[in-house]
Amino acid sequence: MPSWRVHGVLLPAGDVLEGGVSAEGRWTAAPAVDAETLPGRFVLPGLVDAHCHLSMVRGPDGGSAPVGREEAWAALAALAASGVTVVRDTGSPKSVTLSLPPSVEGARLLAAGRFLAPAGRYFPALHDPVPAEALVSAALAEVAAGARWVKLVGDFPTLDPAGQNPPSGALPTYPIAVIGELIDAVHAAGARVATHTTTSFVKQLVAAGVDSVEHGDALDEDDLAVLAARGGAWTPTLCAGITPQPRDDDTRRVRRLSRRERHRELLAAAERLGVRILAGSDVVGTIPREIALMVELGLPPRAALAAASTAAHAFLGVGGLRAGEPADLVTYDHDPREDPETLTRPAAVVAQGVRRR
Repeated sequence: MPSWRVHGVLLPAGDVLEGGVSAEGRWTAAPAVDAETLPGRFVLPGLVDAHCHLSMVRGPDGGSAPVGREEAWAALAALAASGVTVVRDTGSPKSVTLSLPPSVEGARLLAAGRFLAPAGRYFPALHDPVPAEALVSAALAEVAAGARWVKLVGDFPTLDPAGQNPPSGALPTYPIAVIGELIDAVHAAGARVATHTTTSFVKQLVAAGVDSVEHGDALDEDDLAVLAARGGAWTPTLCAGITPQPRDDDTRRVRRLSRRERHRELLAAAERLGVRILAGSDVVGTIPREIALMVELGLPPRAALAAASTAAHAFLGVGGLRAGEPADLVTYDHDPREDPETLTRPAAVVAQGVRRR
């Protein structure tokens, strides 16, 4: 395997980077004398998708549909080729992603396994219901099967048998006391809890000790301050939450515009308070687009890039450029801080020490 010399501007901070990838694929400050120079003048230590569903795709009706293990494998490999070198899969039907190896084509995978929600409180095609009395044991079973995260659906509408949303909106799925037991048990088992929430129930979820808030439309500054104080994270999933969707009607469009302005306020507050903001594509987006939306809503480009790289590496505990470790990096000919669209055009991708592009 060839060795590589890396010279450029290290993002998101903008420091000068001098180093290389050894013939064994490990990051080193002293590249080999005969190392080839890796293309690209701007360097990120690998992108992170912190809210991804590898075994789900958008269905013909605009909703989400499950796919199998081979499709999930291919999706992970495609992400690695694009420069996404760490993926946190935040829920898969039938725990499909737990059957994948922790590294596929160079992308490191943190899988949460199944969605934890009771009957009628999540999309029927995507989950097997878990009653409250079985919640803790179901979560621990996922951890025992290899999950480093568990995915709790904290609030959701009550769906009819066809999986349609009523006009009443989302409500809590489990009593908060049971959720507290879940969090304590998962933490004791060495894993963490990510929770889907779009309502004011988020306040109780944050107080109970969830590690990351997914979506979080109803967060407020007090919630963000609590998250920040204990090193928690928020993944706003803007691609899913504020961009037009095929099934949008006038009511949904008004809600999306309101959500957009709310997230503008929340992003500013989260950055000020020191919350770990993470970038996640969900089912409908991409990491370059997620970063672009963060910037559109006022997050400084450096912070938006950190949400999909260094901040996510630190929070998840994997990835980045570490001496003697397999190298993850993606390079660009132009500065993505000036134009996030640049992220769709990597000059080179090295994932787990192997050049993929």
